[in-house]
Amino acid sequence: MTRDAQSLHGFVVLVVDDDADNLDAAAAIVESFGCGALRAASCEEALAVLDSGAHVDLVFSDVVMPKTGGVALARIVRERSPAMPVVLATGHADAIDAVTESGAIPLIKPYSAQRLEAVLAEQLRVNRAPPAG
Repeated sequence: MTRDAQSLHGFVVLVVDDDADNLDAAAAIVESFGCGALRAASCEEALAVLDSGAHVDLVFSDVVMPKTGGVALARIVRERSPAMPVVLATGHADAIDAVTESGAIPLIKPYSAQRLEAVLAEQLRVNRAPPAG
């Protein structure tokens, strides 16, 4: 376990992707860092998880999804919870401006587990105190 992974232990990440295989893979990577991972297959499911009162420290979403995409999700999350960090994964360089304008952090695909770990660690350390315990 890397130092970043140790620092991520106990945080909860909401992973959002409309592709079930990608969703499972991303959640498994997040869990390998010591985080809890909640899963949502759409923006609407993600908002339902957040509205349920579930504890979430960070939202990690794909950008391209049917109906409501990751950029719109980031804007909604930032409106409701301005301190909530949002990381958006995209393979489209032309989406980076929209991602940053939404208040989210862009993560370019393909990304390594190490890069994802570093981005999550940075966002969680910047935006949150470590969890108790």
